[in-house]
Amino acid sequence: MNVLAASIESLGAKLVGWFTVGYGIFAFLARALRLLVEPSTWNRATFDVVVKQVYFTAVQILHVFLGYALVISWLIISIIVNTARDFGLAEFASEMTIRVLVLELLPFLTALFIALRSGSAINTEVALMQVNNELDALAHCKVPPMQFEFLPRLIGGVISVITLAGLAGLLALAMGYLAIHGFGTAGFDSYTRTIANIFDFGIVAGLLAKCALFGLAVTLIPVTAGLETPKKLFMVPVSVLRGMMRVFFAIVAIEVVSLALKYI
Repeated sequence: MNVLAASIESLGAKLVGWFTVGYGIFAFLARALRLLVEPSTWNRATFDVVVKQVYFTAVQILHVFLGYALVISWLIISIIVNTARDFGLAEFASEMTIRVLVLELLPFLTALFIALRSGSAINTEVALMQVNNELDALAHCKVPPMQFEFLPRLIGGVISVITLAGLAGLLALAMGYLAIHGFGTAGFDSYTRTIANIFDFGIVAGLLAKCALFGLAVTLIPVTAGLETPKKLFMVPVSVLRGMMRVFFAIVAIEVVSLALKYI
């Protein structure tokens, strides 16, 4: 009975902890959204910080990311095309490539790429600012951290994931055409018809919404994890590890819910 009671107590403590973390994340997001719609938020200083965040998150890694997307896309397309031909389903290769790669895998991998590269950096930076009392100093100088530090990161993350996922999707579509139809133009009409049939309004809206949620996950969660850091320097790596684990679970949850809504 003591073991059972201890297990129940431990589970209850974990559930309370998860609820507290989730509530904190959504409360922070609500504050950010309120600030987002206030006209006074959008001045030159805020805009400059957003541009710098997009540059850091997307532009600086563009060449590396496109190379990564190229390799992944070529491997997945080769598997899909060869498997479709082996089973006599070559006419469905184009649709399978688009649905598997462009709609699902590339946005998911884009979010993971940005999380590892930029999400961890954001988590570390915010945690160090918390430990070194920089956020308190900004507030004391009447410089709102939410407006000039946190909100630009959220906006930059959303823009970056949508942009990079879109570029990777265009690259995959071009590679898919070359793998299926070669360098000729004979299959261009059928390929573009397949694309048009798949990308209706609902699919495009769902894809944009998923990428936007990915963008929020890879920035919002690291920011809130950084703010939770105790003011002790040795706790910074712990904060980053905790934040990255939360980001990973959030990305997987978003993808699972997206798949369930589409195919179940």
